[in-house]
Amino acid sequence: MGDDIVHRRITVRRFGGPEELRTVRATLPPPQPGHARLRVLAAGVGFTDLMARSGDYLLQRRVPFTPGYELVGEVVDAAPGEGDEAAPPPPGTRVAAALTKMGAYSEYVSLPLRRLVPLPDGLDPVRAAALPLDYLTAISVLETHARVEPGDTVLIQGAGGGVGQAISTLGRLRGLTMYGTASSPGSAERLARHGVTFIDYRREDVERRLRELEPGGVRAVFDHIGGANLGTGYRALAPGGVLVSYAFAGRPGRMVADTVRGAARVKLMNLRPGRRTALSMVPAEIKAGPAWYRESLARVLQLAADGVVAPETGGVYPLTDAARVHAALERREITGKVVLTPG
Repeated sequence: MGDDIVHRRITVRRFGGPEELRTVRATLPPPQPGHARLRVLAAGVGFTDLMARSGDYLLQRRVPFTPGYELVGEVVDAAPGEGDEAAPPPPGTRVAAALTKMGAYSEYVSLPLRRLVPLPDGLDPVRAAALPLDYLTAISVLETHARVEPGDTVLIQGAGGGVGQAISTLGRLRGLTMYGTASSPGSAERLARHGVTFIDYRREDVERRLRELEPGGVRAVFDHIGGANLGTGYRALAPGGVLVSYAFAGRPGRMVADTVRGAARVKLMNLRPGRRTALSMVPAEIKAGPAWYRESLARVLQLAADGVVAPETGGVYPLTDAARVHAALERREITGKVVLTPG
């Protein structure tokens, strides 16, 4: 096996603002059995990265750490594991991966072989790096939790975000009737391209408008906001419908507490008869269902290679500009999925 690799990665040593993202030198030893070392080609930036950096993310409560849940890389070397389902890919193989623990903002990483999904021929690494977390979340809420069927009606809260767009794209392929809340300029046109009827939540009463459009209620509601939106979404459901929550917006400095409170509320709401609620937590679902993860991500990557899926990107930036990217995202100067490249 090869020697140690000295490389750069982005590290958060204490919770705080974007300035806490520091470029450091690190050493990556040869891979353990059942792992591969990758040269990172591109890493996706998600809102959870910003929350983790500030200390407001429930699943990342310790420092130091390297942000990032998704990446595309090239295999440097690999070590087979005893009885491992995934055979080691040869050096030079390009793969995508969604991580269960953060660490993608790096020039090199070591990952379990079961996390690696080969890239289809011709798929651009930058484009692929924008896919894993958003589209795995979309598959989770649509298929695992809501179990939607062609012709079902759904409401997507915050349809303009990355996951909202992924749900819209996959929902259109499944023949869903979709309504989506958003407010940013141009939302109506963007959502219409995905077959989504736009509801401006700042200017319209969402509950009343949806009742006009779907008097009998909708089959499923997908929510990443929480708070009062949970009640709105629940009341919009038809009998037998389901509200799926996959994230919670919280108050600065209180996001962890608000997330716990929101998750508890969703579970309590599920005790009511006639409708149901569910929580989607993709990092946990990846860990619990490796076969589901590999099949789902491979399917999404192939859809992208075929031109069926095309995430809206907000720009490609050098890895060492991570702090400036986080600051721009917080100021809402960038829209769309951002990708970092270590090159």
